[in-house]
Amino acid sequence: MYLLKWIKILWILAALVNLSGVIWLILGSTANFQRGIDLITTVIMIGLGIPSTLLIVISVILLVRRWSPQNGGVLGVFALIVSMLLLTPPLYKSVNTSGWLTERVMADSIQMTTDGHYNYRIEVINIFQRNSYARLYLKNVSTSEENRIRLSLPVYEIHGIGVEKVNYWVKLEPITEADTYILHTTKNFPLSGERFKVDVINGRAVKIE
Repeated sequence: MYLLKWIKILWILAALVNLSGVIWLILGSTANFQRGIDLITTVIMIGLGIPSTLLIVISVILLVRRWSPQNGGVLGVFALIVSMLLLTPPLYKSVNTSGWLTERVMADSIQMTTDGHYNYRIEVINIFQRNSYARLYLKNVSTSEENRIRLSLPVYEIHGIGVEKVNYWVKLEPITEADTYILHTTKNFPLSGERFKVDVINGRAVKIE
């Protein structure tokens, strides 16, 4: 009886650990429900997620019914426990945290403004997700100070983007006002023809209609 008690405790712990792996897989694969499930994730779900879920459901049903394993049943329970514990590490390892716990950044090539004051590029964050957005990266050539200015671009409309070894998706051109530039997206960017007035000192980019 004492042995069966510890078997049940181990069984419950194994089910909880395996359940945490399934939850982690779902949250990570969907970037906390910010993107859809792709083909690779679907395969992982079928190969790891579904078997884990079935083992957890079987365990819950048997535990709720207070089923007590006897003789050969003990070996079956140990097989369940071992299976759930073996499936858990791959569930955690298969999750890509970019776009969720860390930003997934897609950017064009670094350029320098014609006045030689700033290096710049456009960065698209978490592309193809509901929480995606774009920002302008700037680095002061003289001081090496870095700045990022958010751009009101409808990046959710981007369904595909070509990436070459060298990419120029934006141009940043100085105007007569100090530390003020006009940014426009090029034909190589899916959202071409967008224009912004960029105030570097105040860190603002105002869209030009």
